[in-house]
Amino acid sequence: MIGLLFSGQGAQKTGLTHDLYLQEPRYRQIIDQASAVLNWDLPALMFDDRYADKLAQTQYAQPVILAQSYGLFQLIRDYLPAPSEAIGLSLGEYSALACGDYLDFATILKVIQRRGELMQNASDQVHSKMVAIMHASLAQVQTACQRAQTHGVVAVANVNTPQQIVIGGEIAAVDAATAWLQQQDHHIRKVTLAVSGAFHTPLMQPIQAQLQDVLAPLVWQEGKFRVWSTTTQQVFTPENLTATLTSQLVSPTNFAATLTSLVDQLTAVIEVGPGRTLLGFTKKILPTLPRYQIDSIDKLAATRSALGG
Repeated sequence: MIGLLFSGQGAQKTGLTHDLYLQEPRYRQIIDQASAVLNWDLPALMFDDRYADKLAQTQYAQPVILAQSYGLFQLIRDYLPAPSEAIGLSLGEYSALACGDYLDFATILKVIQRRGELMQNASDQVHSKMVAIMHASLAQVQTACQRAQTHGVVAVANVNTPQQIVIGGEIAAVDAATAWLQQQDHHIRKVTLAVSGAFHTPLMQPIQAQLQDVLAPLVWQEGKFRVWSTTTQQVFTPENLTATLTSQLVSPTNFAATLTSLVDQLTAVIEVGPGRTLLGFTKKILPTLPRYQIDSIDKLAATRSALGG
């Protein structure tokens, strides 16, 4: 069974998928459709270096990645054996739901446009950051966050692999947590992430009700393949989607546990979106599992060939 991994925010990079836009009519059609829905010039955002700073902003990055992921999926959907399993990282869950036809593409694109705006607004209200911690256990990181609460809000945001855990929160509190960790073990490393806010932490609570208002009226359908929530490690259903996606905004994601739960079912994974961040996580978690990309002409051709196309 193929695992479909849908990229999260941060995977965007100017120029990615340009060759596909030029040479694959179906992909170009999806990107142009998204431009019309959003009333944006997506090709300029995606491919023009002059808009690189704009592409890095949450409110623009999220719709762009969803459009790219949806377009890329169309290029392999006819090559995939059935059934497939899907895991998305945060924003990537919406991409997976769009590709699985839980809701139509245009509607989900507008939802993500609003979600990106809300998250950007929340980020602008408080000085915060996210830091990836390497070579510390989850228990160590949780203890560090608890100890640093006197400096402000800080919490575990993402468990990407057993050895990479992301924390987010107010700057002083994040700095205190990382400093304590490095005092405990000099092998522990930190990398500050290039994001605009502390996502999947309590700092997103001010916009949680607004996101729920966006999600509540939607009529979700039964999907064509299963999509797993990295918040609950359970399968999304039309009945739990609104509650789970609302909770996701302020709750930690656990890609590592979700992927590991499918270890006995998967024969390979494909990252559906720009870059290879989730494939890098997969290599750390399940190093022998075959991994494929589809965000360029050459990578798409290799993946189609591997799928028997």
